[in-house]
Amino acid sequence: MPDSLGWRKHPVILNYGVPVLSVGVVLIIGRWLDLYFRAAPVSLFICAVTFSAWLGGFRPGLLATILSVLVFKYYFVPPVYSLALETAEIPRLVVFSVAALFVGSLSAGQRSATEALRESEQRFREYAETASDWLWETGPDHSFTRISERLTTVGIAPVSRIGVTRWAFATDVAEDAEKWRLHVATLEAHQPFHGFVYRTAAADGSVVYISTSGRPLFDADGRFLGYRGVTTDVTAAVRAEQAEKALHQAQAELARVARVTTLGELAASIAHEINQPLAAIGADANACLHWLAADRPDLDSVREALTAIVKDGHRAGEVITRIRTLLARSSVAHEPCDLSGVIQEVLPFVGPEIGRHGILLQTSLAPALPPVLGDRVQLQQVLLNLLLNAVEAVREVPPERRRLLVRSTLDQREDGPWALVAVEDAGVGFGAAEASRLFEAFYTTKPGGLGMGLSISRSIIDSHRGRLWAAANPDHGATFHLALPGMR
Repeated sequence: MPDSLGWRKHPVILNYGVPVLSVGVVLIIGRWLDLYFRAAPVSLFICAVTFSAWLGGFRPGLLATILSVLVFKYYFVPPVYSLALETAEIPRLVVFSVAALFVGSLSAGQRSATEALRESEQRFREYAETASDWLWETGPDHSFTRISERLTTVGIAPVSRIGVTRWAFATDVAEDAEKWRLHVATLEAHQPFHGFVYRTAAADGSVVYISTSGRPLFDADGRFLGYRGVTTDVTAAVRAEQAEKALHQAQAELARVARVTTLGELAASIAHEINQPLAAIGADANACLHWLAADRPDLDSVREALTAIVKDGHRAGEVITRIRTLLARSSVAHEPCDLSGVIQEVLPFVGPEIGRHGILLQTSLAPALPPVLGDRVQLQQVLLNLLLNAVEAVREVPPERRRLLVRSTLDQREDGPWALVAVEDAGVGFGAAEASRLFEAFYTTKPGGLGMGLSISRSIIDSHRGRLWAAANPDHGATFHLALPGMR
């Protein structure tokens, strides 16, 4: 289309004045040559059309074509000085007109393509100059042959990288040897790569993390020429990721310390729970020795006592296993968990404490809770913390109010099933002023408390994409609610 030919960069008077001027100049030259060579200067008019179309575009080229045809007919095609046509001269004039129009269109199209190419180059040059990324090229030996000046924004001079490979100035080659081995293998296989992150140093010695991507280059015969690609400064993102990882590790360590502290408070209860099977084992063993000392040993009684010893030994072992699991320093791995099973595993930890204070523990567990995705030990820690808080809340109230209720229900929501657990007590409860601060770190209503249990518990549930909240009961005490999304 003529409007798309990009010839409107010049003033209109210049675009349309050039055809008139060029055809006029050609006419003068042609008339002068005609005096000596007696031949119509067709090539000169073609040159005028070509020049007009190249300078102005399609429409000025068309104007030059029309003027050239009229002048050529009037001055050089019989009958001269007339626009009348002789039949014999029509083919000649048609050929000239078609040739001029073709050359003009071709010249205008070539100019348009050249202009579009220049605009495209300028556009991408502006993109490269304003973007935060920098461009690079490497040779067949993977050493850099060209790097854009944007590299200076991270404190590195581009000239310092010319002629060297990226692993020659990277500072993490030794510690990430496998990563670099795979990268070099990719380069040797002439395969594209994307998002390769490595560490280097700026001129001032500061650490810089960069992410680079590249594609291989080949000539027409398929010979490998090197790579061309783009690099981005990702230092801020990597440092943020490192800080977040360190924060998670600190939170996990703090949670482990909280578990140790909790178990310290439960030491008496744990000892009591272990002593029960140990005492039973001792009694059964003494009975076995007594029966075996008789003239006619009662083998049935001995067999029954040995079976009881094995059972109590397994019981003591399970207690130790639960304690070791709760104290384990392990990374958080979310796996399918049966929340009802987690509740059943935690209840024995608080059983002796509940019995010591004459607390009535009731459970109402849904028969078919959906499995949840989470860390079993962390969920045990949350439930154990809620139960211990409930025990402390009711042990100072009158005996008739010393009761706890642990219930679980299934909640069907628009986004799928959720498992709900509630720990309800009839203890001292909390006031309206305390409600908004219950889950704050280092806030506690207990003498000598650290104020970290509920804060850590909420952070654990948040990491499981769940909710943990508290509500005061209408009569006495409080209820802590825990909601976790079921696996989909």
